[in-house]
Amino acid sequence: MATSVDTSGVQPDHYKYYIQSLPTPINSSQNENAFSVIRMSSENLVLLSAERNANTEGKQEIYFSALKTGFHFDSLSKVAGVSSYEQVGCVWYCEPEQRLYFSAKAINDDANDYDILSAQLIKNSTSYELRDVQPVAKLNLPISFDAQPALSPDGLAIVFASDRVGGKGGVDLWLSTRSSVGSSWGEPHSLGAEVNTPCNELSPFFSTDGKILYFSSDGHETIGGYDIFSAERTGTGFKPAKNIGYPLNTKSDEIFPCVPNDSQFFYTSDQPCNFKGRNIFVMRRTFVPNADIITHSTPLNEGRKIIPDSVELKGTVELPAHHDAELPEVFVRDVEKDKEIARKPTDTAGNYSFQVQGGRLYDVGSEKKDKFYDVKRVDLTHPSDSIVTVPKLIIPDTLILRINFPFDDNEHPYDFTYDEQGVKSDTRWQTSLDLLAKSIASSSSSLEKVILYGHTDSLGTDEYNLGLAKRRAEFVARELRKRGIATKLLNIISKGRALPLTRSAGESDEVYQLRCRRVEFVKIFSKVKTQ
Repeated sequence: MATSVDTSGVQPDHYKYYIQSLPTPINSSQNENAFSVIRMSSENLVLLSAERNANTEGKQEIYFSALKTGFHFDSLSKVAGVSSYEQVGCVWYCEPEQRLYFSAKAINDDANDYDILSAQLIKNSTSYELRDVQPVAKLNLPISFDAQPALSPDGLAIVFASDRVGGKGGVDLWLSTRSSVGSSWGEPHSLGAEVNTPCNELSPFFSTDGKILYFSSDGHETIGGYDIFSAERTGTGFKPAKNIGYPLNTKSDEIFPCVPNDSQFFYTSDQPCNFKGRNIFVMRRTFVPNADIITHSTPLNEGRKIIPDSVELKGTVELPAHHDAELPEVFVRDVEKDKEIARKPTDTAGNYSFQVQGGRLYDVGSEKKDKFYDVKRVDLTHPSDSIVTVPKLIIPDTLILRINFPFDDNEHPYDFTYDEQGVKSDTRWQTSLDLLAKSIASSSSSLEKVILYGHTDSLGTDEYNLGLAKRRAEFVARELRKRGIATKLLNIISKGRALPLTRSAGESDEVYQLRCRRVEFVKIFSKVKTQ
């Protein structure tokens, strides 16, 4: 029931994109326009500007639904409270002000006169309505198209579309600022040639950190019709706009971008799908990394690849400067069989070696009862030398797992974990928890407790993130209990977004936010060991 496009190649170190049209009730045989997702009353509320009234063809109104796991939606219902206005839509919720900004046809006979308004969004049992609807007078001009507002996350800047005099031509994007949330807006000014053209610029949308402005244009260089562009915000303006490119932009019109988080990009397009007219699409992006895999090849011998029957895996486990007499253990897992095939302690210098069968994929790891574990993957499926050195294993005192979930989900993780650089690993979350459970079980006789610290990224409110971090840590705890870990050992502490990681130079928003979403594990022993 959806158009699905996978644009990935087979090469690593690329992004994989999944594009699909949303299902009913969001899309229909009539036109869907602006789509937004906000957090409201402990649910992910979808606000949709759409033409759904069969008796008034072309009339745009605001509808609401709830976004569930896996792009499932509740039934669609109309938002009440704006019956005196026509052609209502293009909503933006200003969280610092707790008011909804939207646009509507002005109450007069001028077909092109649209105004920007704001209102309180109120939940009544199972419905929503707008109250205290007020035109934003400072932003509206008579006989002018003033519409499609988008506010910065701090609520101090607003960008909107207008055909007023003073722009580059057509419909341009204009910016107004204010000194504090709730105060009056300043005089709007055109965003200039970096963003605007003599043609049309429409449907602005700020990124969650306020640093990027997304919008649509048919005046910049496009693939066809309207395309979606991005412009980086500077202290006083914006850098020149860039086309975000294929696969999102096509020869059809792409308008009304909506980017509620770092893994989903919603937008409107009239490209072909199972529904007629304009529909809502979503692009999901997944990074396909250069796998952290060691591959050792030998030259071709008479046109054939030689795979040794037996390969020696050797390496070193880093020992702390002051360590007890108990040596770390090293284990080897056959990845395909999902089974541990060998285990033994290192020598007193931390060295080890194993003989394994060639032509297979292995995990080599080390653990210690008073610490956790470290694992490296070694690929011997390709032609290989008879001796392979595994990178040094370093056993951590505090273990960090990045089991990631879809937007606002805490029950259905993505298949693979992520490493400390924010790159998707080749280890499934189930395997990571198997290893963690075994590490906890190995020291359970002397353990007082294991603390699970839940962390989120910086998006959303403190209250929301504390709850989300707790729910995701609880998921991990339940999975550990399934693996035999006693409930009394597991203690959950939610940190929400209170302890962000240090951002690396040049790190993208997506990777940084992904790294911040983590669960940290600390072992607390009944008796503190002394050296």
